Amino acid sequence: MYILSMASLFKLRRSEPLLDRPFRAPAYPVFPAFALAAAAVCLATMVYFNPLLAGVFAGLAAIGYGYFLTTNGRRDAALARSADSAAT
Repeated sequence: MYILSMASLFKLRRSEPLLDRPFRAPAYPVFPAFALAAAAVCLATMVYFNPLLAGVFAGLAAIGYGYFLTTNGRRDAALARSADSAAT
C-alpha cells in the first residue's frame, strides 16, 4: 500500500500540477523517490525471504480489489444521492 501511495503522489503531481495540496511533501521529489525505492527494496526482500507471507499479502490485496470492483455501483449511487441532496 505504501508503494502505491508513493507512486500515486508522483502521478498526481504530474497529471494535476496546479491542484491545491493539503500538505507538502518535504524535498519533493528526492525524499518521496527515496521512500518509494526503499519500499520497493523492502517488498522484494519480503518476497524473497518469505514467499508464504508475500502470497498472503497478495491474496488479501486481490480480495480487497475484488471487493472494490464489486461495490463500484453502490459507491456511484451513494455519490449521486449525495450530489442530489447537496443540490436541494
